[in-house]
Amino acid sequence: MDNLKELSRADRFELQILGRLKLEGSSAPAESCLCNTINISTTGALVETGFVVSIGALIKYSFTLPGTEKNLEVTGEIVRGDASGESLRRVRPGIESPRKLQRYGIMFLDLSDNDRKAIEEFLSFYRKRSQEHQKL
Repeated sequence: MDNLKELSRADRFELQILGRLKLEGSSAPAESCLCNTINISTTGALVETGFVVSIGALIKYSFTLPGTEKNLEVTGEIVRGDASGESLRRVRPGIESPRKLQRYGIMFLDLSDNDRKAIEEFLSFYRKRSQEHQKL
């Protein structure tokens, strides 16, 4: 429970980063999907996808920090989920019913010190840039 409190207290920044979710232990291509990262911190991330994932599921979350060559792959646990209310584009041509996007809170379980530092540096840069834009 303390991990969830820490997760909710961490500084989070709104952004758009393309990522990939893969169910842990699965090698099937159908068990992997693209996601849009809504916000991120050193303890976890909020992502949005059309893929359905169970609360408590272990996943691999991979993404590249914008403006860097740093590719990260982190094991995480899905700690919450809800529908965003926005419709996804059609999955395949000819399928008429759009699916809803789902938002999932991911708690990072194995973030290395190097990856934590890379995220901290990115967020520090992002925070400064956001403050400069607000002054304009």
